[in-house]
Amino acid sequence: MSQLTLSWIALLTAGACEIVWAVGMKLSDGFRNLVWSGVTLAAILTSMGLMAFAFRTIPLGTGYAVWTGIGAAGTAIVGIYLFDEPQDWLRVASIAMIVAGVIGLKIGMLR
Repeated sequence: MSQLTLSWIALLTAGACEIVWAVGMKLSDGFRNLVWSGVTLAAILTSMGLMAFAFRTIPLGTGYAVWTGIGAAGTAIVGIYLFDEPQDWLRVASIAMIVAGVIGLKIGMLR
């Protein structure tokens, strides 16, 4: 497996960890719930470590935009399904545009 492939896998996993730490932070109840506080801290450290690894190969601007895009879209989707947050058409369309941007950045690197 190439270094670039490993970097993309690390970056996607780092984005997933961002979703976990955002949800964990909500569930930690202001860091009063020690279990969720621990999950949050572990996810933050894992996310940052994986992102640092990915930045060895993936350009900073692309990597950071993909990481935040995964985190933003994923956290919004989790909020809709787990926390009964609004799912009106504008919110769903906005999430879709974030996902399209992440895909566009990945495709742009293939050129």
